[in-house]
Amino acid sequence: MNISCGFNERLNSAASIVLSLWFASSGLAAVIGNAVVLWLFYKNQSLRTISNRFLASLCVADFLAGLVVHPMFIAIRVFAQPQRGNILLDVIHMVWIHSTAATVFNLSCVSVDRFIAIRFPFRYQDIITKQRCCAVIIIVWLISLFLPFSWILVNATTAEEFWFSLSFIFFKLPITVVTLCYIWIFTVARKQASRIKTENLQNSNEMNTPVRVIKNYKAIKTIGFVLGVFFVSWMPSLVVSVVEYVTANDKCFRDKLLYVVRPWIVAVGLTSSAINPWIYYFRNEEFREALRRCFHWFPLNVTPEFPLERNRNQRM
Repeated sequence: MNISCGFNERLNSAASIVLSLWFASSGLAAVIGNAVVLWLFYKNQSLRTISNRFLASLCVADFLAGLVVHPMFIAIRVFAQPQRGNILLDVIHMVWIHSTAATVFNLSCVSVDRFIAIRFPFRYQDIITKQRCCAVIIIVWLISLFLPFSWILVNATTAEEFWFSLSFIFFKLPITVVTLCYIWIFTVARKQASRIKTENLQNSNEMNTPVRVIKNYKAIKTIGFVLGVFFVSWMPSLVVSVVEYVTANDKCFRDKLLYVVRPWIVAVGLTSSAINPWIYYFRNEEFREALRRCFHWFPLNVTPEFPLERNRNQRM
């Protein structure tokens, strides 16, 4: 086998320029979009619900990805392209592990929160308290901060096994659990919302159970879009990790995946950080209203999904 074949596998000039523009534009969009969401969360008391606290934590992960991870990938993976064993490659791997862990675990918290809201509607406020919410968020960030240091214990012979195991922790286990929970709660919530929409809610004078179910149904659909974007954008990375594990003995092919294929895969995955704020805008009426109060020029001509509820809120 030609030992030097992998060292010649590098991104060409055109690919480097395209990737740089991709990372720069998606990173800038992630920073601006998530910064606006976090600012609105801070300025508007009505947005500071327990469920939105989990969303805010997810926005922090996406904001840091755009602020730190995107520029580092431009500098290290696109331009420097260090060889295996270089400290710069170790740094970018640790940063990538932290960013992915923070996103996946926060997304899992958001989905589990919605599961509890649908499964236990009358006990939700007792189960998910503000203190427990903050404790879970702190635990998630502590795990995502300390998990990258596991890369220090990895040597060249166990790198593929490490990434394969990491793909199980980041994707297979949490996404499988979250997807199964989401399918169940979406089915139940859809049936409840369809039944309740046929009833007359205009005579209600307080936030009763039917209206709460409708709001939960809308929130679940929003999280479903976020989960779908994450699943589609990061699935190629999971596939590449499996391929790297299977072809661990082929050094040339492994290096081609590392230097040529993986930068494009990571670019697709990190783009989800820039898409999520737009999902909140188009799917969350309270967020649109808060955005209108702060930025009067921002377009808000998106048709609400449940007009009866909006008319009821306007009369209150």
